[in-house]
Amino acid sequence: MRKDRFVLDNNIWISYFITKKIHLLIEAIDYHELTVFSCDELIEELKIVLNYPRLAKYEINIAGAVRMLRNVTVHHTIILSIKRYIPADAHDDYLVALALQTSSGFITSGDNDILSEKGNLEKKYKKLKIITKVEFEEMFFQ
Repeated sequence: MRKDRFVLDNNIWISYFITKKIHLLIEAIDYHELTVFSCDELIEELKIVLNYPRLAKYEINIAGAVRMLRNVTVHHTIILSIKRYIPADAHDDYLVALALQTSSGFITSGDNDILSEKGNLEKKYKKLKIITKVEFEEMFFQ
């Protein structure tokens, strides 16, 4: 398992943006020399979610958030067809495809649909581990 390669779900990115702690995430990525992957699907979802009215109160600069994400991640184009990995939410399937196609060791997510498939995915894909934000922070935040 690659311990330095990650896919971060949008709920993780957004959590750091709305709490104004994105700098802590960037510092952890830099300090631990992590490779974090993104793709077109992740960036498009980020734009959509950041435009939700309930997030307007956080006054997040969406263009700035997208630029920052692009600057700290390695962009990957998903080239293989995306399978059904998350039965409860097909919109999350791209995250698993991204992790598998980039040989990422981890997907970090707070999404219950993804977390509920943790056992199945980790059993089927031995080099993949699904972790929460808390587990990520325990690994990399001092």
